[in-house]
Amino acid sequence: MSNKQDWMYERLERLVKLVKSTEPDQFVDDYLFTPHVIEAHDMCMNVHQNYEIMDNTEKVRIMKEANAIWKTRRLIWKGEFDFDWQANMHAEIVDQIKAGNVIRAIKHYRQETETHTGTRPSLKASKDHVDKIRDNLKQQGVTK
Repeated sequence: MSNKQDWMYERLERLVKLVKSTEPDQFVDDYLFTPHVIEAHDMCMNVHQNYEIMDNTEKVRIMKEANAIWKTRRLIWKGEFDFDWQANMHAEIVDQIKAGNVIRAIKHYRQETETHTGTRPSLKASKDHVDKIRDNLKQQGVTK
């Protein structure tokens, strides 16, 4: 393996370990392995076996996918979220806010919350939730 391949493979191995350590304690009826476990293993093995024949676009795609999973799983690991859907939703809201799409972020929050809890939050509660995330991003210097 080349140094670049080793570097990328080692980082993906860290991702696999993080995903395993943040898996739910109880099995879900829908699947034995969560999509993040499968995706992380697939990326890791793909880099291990095919790095030399991969073009830069494929390598960048893998890095971006790995970053998205990493971000979600770090939120779970830090205890900020108990459920995968909450962490995914939070990451998607952050992305919408960064892109200047606050209204889309509010709509997304309402829809995802209703889908996963059966209760649709009010517009005010949804706006307050998104505003809190936006304020935190401003304090961290991520957005203006």
